[in-house]
Amino acid sequence: MFTLPAQAGRLLYWRFESNDNRLVFTTDSQVQPRAQLIPDPTRVVLDLPGIILERPSVNQAIGGTIKSVRIGQFNAQTTRLVIELAPGYTLDPQKVTVKGISPTQWTVDLPTPQRIARPSTSPSLPPRSTPAPLRPLSRPPVPNYNDFQITRSGLFINLERNGSNSQMQITRSDDQKTIEFILPEASLPQSLLNQTQSVNKYGVSEIRFEQTLTSTPEARVTIRVDEDSPNWQGYYSRLGGLVLMPKGGISQVRDLTYPKLSANNNSSSSVSQNQLPTISAIQLSNNNTQLLIQSNQPIRGRGNIDRRTGVYTINIPNTQLAEPVVGPQLGKNSPIYELKVRQLKPESVEILVKPSLGIRFGRLTQPNQQVLALDVHSVRTLTISPDPKPINILPPANASPIIPDSTNSSSGAPKEGVLVIIDPGHGGKDPGAVGLKGLQEKNVILPISLDVSRLLQEQGVQVKLTRSADYFVSLRGRADLANRVGADIFVSIHANAVGGSRSHINGMEVFYYGHPDLSEAIHRSIIRSIDVDDRGVKKGRFYVLRKSGMPASLVEVGFVTGTEDNRKLSDPAYRLKMAQAIAKGILDYIQQKKL
Repeated sequence: MFTLPAQAGRLLYWRFESNDNRLVFTTDSQVQPRAQLIPDPTRVVLDLPGIILERPSVNQAIGGTIKSVRIGQFNAQTTRLVIELAPGYTLDPQKVTVKGISPTQWTVDLPTPQRIARPSTSPSLPPRSTPAPLRPLSRPPVPNYNDFQITRSGLFINLERNGSNSQMQITRSDDQKTIEFILPEASLPQSLLNQTQSVNKYGVSEIRFEQTLTSTPEARVTIRVDEDSPNWQGYYSRLGGLVLMPKGGISQVRDLTYPKLSANNNSSSSVSQNQLPTISAIQLSNNNTQLLIQSNQPIRGRGNIDRRTGVYTINIPNTQLAEPVVGPQLGKNSPIYELKVRQLKPESVEILVKPSLGIRFGRLTQPNQQVLALDVHSVRTLTISPDPKPINILPPANASPIIPDSTNSSSGAPKEGVLVIIDPGHGGKDPGAVGLKGLQEKNVILPISLDVSRLLQEQGVQVKLTRSADYFVSLRGRADLANRVGADIFVSIHANAVGGSRSHINGMEVFYYGHPDLSEAIHRSIIRSIDVDDRGVKKGRFYVLRKSGMPASLVEVGFVTGTEDNRKLSDPAYRLKMAQAIAKGILDYIQQKKL
């Protein structure tokens, strides 16, 4: 079992003195801190090897140029203190002073943080012609891409504050076309307040968000559904947020059409062209973060993305194009590479938007009845602790040197970065599950594991594999390796099987034993990016999960005995996608926990 070192010290006291930008802390035994400055976001990270916290993690907001001070258990033998600067600020690591007053009393003095100079942007290309002026639009709130999501199991809404499942009220209208979720004590994020967004999936045409701003907040979420849709249920996620799912599961609504919303013209064939809504302008707005489509009358639109090419297609029924349509200038700095607009039929418009390199499109929303807005996002590669800069430590005067415990040399000193163990299951004499057409589990999961390892290392994460080729490693050997090297994360990768000629059973699932955060992050990443049946996140008593002394997860990537999964898992391209999703989930967890 995982144990703490017998002579571990404790963090007894700490405080942050805002007037002097100084952190003071005391331990009950001598310690030799390690410190570094890590950017994005800028933070001073101080590790105390051999010190344990013996309390829940602390996150104290400070204010001004210092955002917060966080204290937590980085690994079993190390307490970590983090001073995070406010966004847009940095400091010179050479001017940070970490000084020992005694072997157990230390101060961290910060210089005055400085604003980060923003590089000047290249001027945009001059327009070829002066575009016709747009009618002024009220500036809509810019939605966060993650605040509302259509998932493979339903709908997810991020919340600033969860309510109680027992207080949630769910009602359906008499005409069966709307379902309202009343959420006492829940708070919506600013980006969703009084917003209506298109869904057009699972028999849901749109979703509306409302917030009662009183001393006791109450949120309301309303979905417009097909009248044949089953009732929907809601529950609060442990990670924060609201999950909406149809009763009976997603299979009950997968083939439902979304209800058509009433338009001004009930019989389009009888309406003359000049009475149709007319799209007059398509322009980039909000500092190139939204593409706005403007009409002279209310319109409704439906969006769809081709994940292979990145092209986003917007279909707008019962609409016509103006002559001409004012469009954006697509210069070399434009987030849009190509824009095509065409009248598909006399009463239907199609818009195809191709992103520039490093750009992705988010969700199609409706700030008001006459405007559609497509979110435009710059894709940033997630990096882990990029380019950390060491900070000098001034030891206390006349202090005895701290001698590391030679009996446990690998566990005392903190690592320079995060260490992840990737565990390809089975191997060698143990093929694991054997599925259709003789597909062996060990031959599926090794290439996935190798790709996960490579992808993490490309992001600056240290990785060790329990096996890197086709040979056998015992379960105990796998867990012992993770504990011996002081890993921060353990992820075991497997493929599933079921007997009895039940080839119709397919899907991936993720297991945990202690805390589910890591497994939930990996699961969330997979279902967002891969077309695979979702069997959820579950608690399991697997040996490697029980015996690994760090956050651990076991991923079952699919069933080698399932007709659908077997075909996919035999495909190297699909295995690479699975590896990318698992790696992204691990990176999301590292970022979430600020490791």
